[in-house]
Amino acid sequence: MLLYIGNGPYCYANATAMLLATIGEHISPSRIEVLTGVGLGAFWLGDAKLIFFSNLGTAPDIGISKALKLLGFNYIEKSSQESEPAPFEELRSDLAESPAILGPLDMGYLSYNPNHEHLAGVDHFVLAYRMGEQEIHLHDPEGFPYVSLPLDQLKLAWKAERIPYHRGFYRYWTSPKRIHHPTEEEIYNGALQFFKSCYQGTDDFAARENWTIGREAILACAEHVRSGTLSPAEVGHMVHFAFKLGARRALDFAFFFEPHDDELAALKGRQAELFGRCHTLAVAKNWSSLANSLQQLADVEEQFRVTLFAR
Repeated sequence: MLLYIGNGPYCYANATAMLLATIGEHISPSRIEVLTGVGLGAFWLGDAKLIFFSNLGTAPDIGISKALKLLGFNYIEKSSQESEPAPFEELRSDLAESPAILGPLDMGYLSYNPNHEHLAGVDHFVLAYRMGEQEIHLHDPEGFPYVSLPLDQLKLAWKAERIPYHRGFYRYWTSPKRIHHPTEEEIYNGALQFFKSCYQGTDDFAARENWTIGREAILACAEHVRSGTLSPAEVGHMVHFAFKLGARRALDFAFFFEPHDDELAALKGRQAELFGRCHTLAVAKNWSSLANSLQQLADVEEQFRVTLFAR
């Protein structure tokens, strides 16, 4: 496998890596991304006709906490059950001791981003490092270091009312502290059990709510693509987000598995290649070939799941 280094929508993994770096712990965003478990599985939104290559059991906010625990860190995580008031003074006090990951945020309110008006309801995570009287100072992993945001805009973004998976309001993580130095084998074994729970949680949710997941989700997407009736929004989701993110995540999983399990690593490597192929075909609007590649991707996803649970 060929290592990929470059841009990608890894906001919560990047923000977590930045937070850990403030205490001298340099852990790659790729490793953190894998340990969140977010990029496992697939689900299909039938009404919106959108495919997501992640699971229903582990949202990014849950994944951040899990990755930190697997890596041996303690931390402070806070959120509010009520939408009013925003906990600005509490955050200000905490930032005097440590930077903090804020999220999920609604990107539609991040006014320093020149594209924010087109990003309403898109989830995001940033690192906050200082608060003034009227603004907060951030490192935004979308490509905006040392930016500032008015507090009234922060409040709207941080409420995350348009983010479907938000749990409460104003969630943040701060003051990480290493309490354990797990071995590579301990991290791997803990991650393996966690990955299985990600799939199991998705199974349970899908059974209750009648969602289409896994291989069947990808096949549903393939059938829709083959029909040639995709809307601009559906095409945009595939070419600007789903496939390129899927490829990077799968490749990072492949490198994570490689020292421990050749078969799991090979399956994730094959997935990464298929995601890249899907992206190329989607940009070219070659719908017939894209549908065929999605069918192959569906088969590999099922093979990976079966192999994982055999471990």
